[in-house]
Amino acid sequence: MTDGPDTTAVRTALWRGLHGLIDDRPLVVDDPLGVLIAGVDDDWRSRPDMDPQRTSTNRASIVARARATEDLVAGSGVSQYVVLGAGLDTFAQRQAGAVTVFEVDAPATSAWKSARLSELGLRTDSLRLAPVDFEAGQSWLDAVVTAGLDPDLPTVVSMLGVTMYLTREAISETLRAAASLAPGSVTVFSYSRPIEMAPAEIQPILHVAAEGARASGHPWLSLLAPAEAVTLARDAGFVDAELVTSTDLHDRYFADRTDGLSPAGGEDLVIATVGPRGGA
Repeated sequence: MTDGPDTTAVRTALWRGLHGLIDDRPLVVDDPLGVLIAGVDDDWRSRPDMDPQRTSTNRASIVARARATEDLVAGSGVSQYVVLGAGLDTFAQRQAGAVTVFEVDAPATSAWKSARLSELGLRTDSLRLAPVDFEAGQSWLDAVVTAGLDPDLPTVVSMLGVTMYLTREAISETLRAAASLAPGSVTVFSYSRPIEMAPAEIQPILHVAAEGARASGHPWLSLLAPAEAVTLARDAGFVDAELVTSTDLHDRYFADRTDGLSPAGGEDLVIATVGPRGGA
């Protein structure tokens, strides 16, 4: 299984799993499956990037963005959900509803995940894998339509933990494709602010993370100010783009917690809506 998920996808899955193991109840997201799919060694909790205190903001941001997106899917009434850069996402296995989930990822990663899900006997009835070779210029929208998505039905699209690894041009191209979907479709994407805009106490952590990303061959290419993220969505053709900051996510999911867990200072979200054909 040498063509499995990259290190960032595994780390995201482990943080989600760690949340369920060490943080106070109620859980923001209860997801033990990502760790299972990753197939990591039993001592994964001793990894430096799993330090409970030092990486608590990262862990909180990961579960906050997942919960906000899954709440959006559940509340939208859509029957189609596209996950761009799916990695070890497990919504298709955990959902109780009848939403068809289209996971977009690199061909080798998609093949590995398909085999891994089969090996573990995990649910795939609502899952459609849509492998895309982005380096070859393939279209994610063409891929999900080929996999069975109906472009005339409202759809939710998520792009979480992805924009920092893309150029602004690639972000815009991805958003333009999403904005071409049926009226009422919604795209949610996360973005990270420039390090100097983060709270002073977590800037050293972010500098270390940025250096680690560069050393692993996945450098951060686009750190966005809030106004820039919203502008990218509007310029792509969305009729509305709502900013949901990490502070908003704290107030929504963490305000009553007693363990101090909070995503404040982490990733923000933009929720962008496709308007009626022919304009707003």
